[in-house]
Amino acid sequence: MTAPLGFGVFPLGMAGGPDGLAAGPPDDFAAIGRALGELRGDGQALLLRMYVIWSGPGSTAAANAQVAQLATIAVPVDLVLCYRDPGGDVAAWAAFVSQVVARHGRDFAALQVTGEPNLTWAAAAADGAFPGARDALVQGVLADAAAKREVGATAAIGFAVVPDLDPAASGFWAGIRNSGGTEFAAAVDYAGIDIYPDVFGPRLNLDEVSAAVERSLRDFRERDLATAGISASTPIRICENGWPTSPDRPEEQQAIVLESVVRTVHALRADLNVTHWELFALRDADSSKDSLFHRFGVLRDDYSPKPAFHTLRRLISELG
Repeated sequence: MTAPLGFGVFPLGMAGGPDGLAAGPPDDFAAIGRALGELRGDGQALLLRMYVIWSGPGSTAAANAQVAQLATIAVPVDLVLCYRDPGGDVAAWAAFVSQVVARHGRDFAALQVTGEPNLTWAAAAADGAFPGARDALVQGVLADAAAKREVGATAAIGFAVVPDLDPAASGFWAGIRNSGGTEFAAAVDYAGIDIYPDVFGPRLNLDEVSAAVERSLRDFRERDLATAGISASTPIRICENGWPTSPDRPEEQQAIVLESVVRTVHALRADLNVTHWELFALRDADSSKDSLFHRFGVLRDDYSPKPAFHTLRRLISELG
């Protein structure tokens, strides 16, 4: 019998866009807790997706302090370790992520090594714009896996990318295979993908969303991961998915799109070994602004619910 779908959410009011960080009113942690409790209902605790940015050896102490603080949260955390080093010091990065596993490998549910290392044009939002990003993925995962074995850590070690529209041109997956080989493929506990159908790329009709999701997941499983030598037994996680509202993106449509995506992922979980879906994001960064990156939330910035919040609560109860 196929396991239920795991759910997670990024709970804070900010988003990384190509022009920098979209932010707004400060986070209200009491309101976040209430909203997460409503979404969870009587089911399992939601994964909290959080991010720590490492920007070179000089940032290691501050990054370690952030990690240690997040390790005290009394709910399962999916922690993303972002590689944003302009100097490309992959050896120092590998030492940092290995240290995280050694110290906190039992405190986190999952540890993601690099964030979107194949996205090369968005330095404010993705790791692929920084030198050595692909090596940071490979060497980081290998270092984490070694530390996990040494200390008996329990966190799932993985990575997450964006859909590769032209693998032959990018060479990303062949490069992963050539540099990481079978050791890398065996070290990965999960392979993640961040998908935003009808957000980035061409606009879609509502009846096209499900097919777009399936196409992205099948390409990822059957083409990209296969090229890298990562087997079908390695679970896939949708690490980020969302649909922002704006003057031409009605709140009611957000609910319909997210339900289509979640039900498609749920239907494919046995065929493609998909285990998790995580929402970006719980609340808008700033509901007064029309920018897509300010309005990804299923809550407005005052924590009042959009229709999608109630839809997700129902889906989590039914499918989680």
